[in-house]
Amino acid sequence: MTTLTERAPAVRGLAFAVEALTLGYGRAPVLRELDLAIRPGEVLAVAGASGSGKSTLLRALAGLLAPAAGRVLADGVVVAATSADRAMVFQDDGLLPWRTVRRNVELPLALRKVPRAERRAAAASWLDRVGLTGSADLLPRELSGGMRQRVQLARALAGAPRAVLMDEPFGALDAQTRAEMQRLLLGVLRETRATVVFVTHDVDEALLLGDRVAVIGGGSLRTVIEVTREEVTREEVTREEVTREEVTREEVNGEDDLRARVLKEL
Repeated sequence: MTTLTERAPAVRGLAFAVEALTLGYGRAPVLRELDLAIRPGEVLAVAGASGSGKSTLLRALAGLLAPAAGRVLADGVVVAATSADRAMVFQDDGLLPWRTVRRNVELPLALRKVPRAERRAAAASWLDRVGLTGSADLLPRELSGGMRQRVQLARALAGAPRAVLMDEPFGALDAQTRAEMQRLLLGVLRETRATVVFVTHDVDEALLLGDRVAVIGGGSLRTVIEVTREEVTREEVTREEVTREEVTREEVNGEDDLRARVLKEL
């Protein structure tokens, strides 16, 4: 039997279909009749101004918010509740302050009744991948902001989800730490075929991380832009092999034009 720490072939990412989706709180809709297809295994960056509905859409994909109208499908099945197949990563890391780093990473596995030895091994493996091998016994209060986000990323991926939904996870970090986390994420994505939906208000971050960029504004989907790259591809980026400077210099075909198109729709 394959365990969580063995490098078995990654599970195929989820395909999402958002159909005529209307979302809101109370009587005021935030998004109206939105249609969007999210491809399995892609990184879809969702960009938009504050209050545009980016996070609201993410909550619907996670099963945390019921539609006022329309529906969300994951591999053809209506999303009606949360699922271990869909992991959330928030700007506020949500780490439990009384649990050590290792036990925070183990938490989703413990909730699924994974045997203790297996969940400990999985936590150790993912802490190594995010560069926190020596921090397993620390408490969250002993960590920097960047370290806390690394723990949250390890926790999200430890259970081998088929989709990772990220709500501006680096938004509260300083510029240097944010750049380090972007680079780490690019490397970690090599080890999973999970579908990633990454919400951000930073256009450069969207173009760096996304295979496509969906722009939301005025309660609707404005456009979806394909991002193509030359020289350094996402699959080639690893923590050891490529520096942050090289990643930032990677050539995005028509980058200035893409940035202008995104900014025009915001």
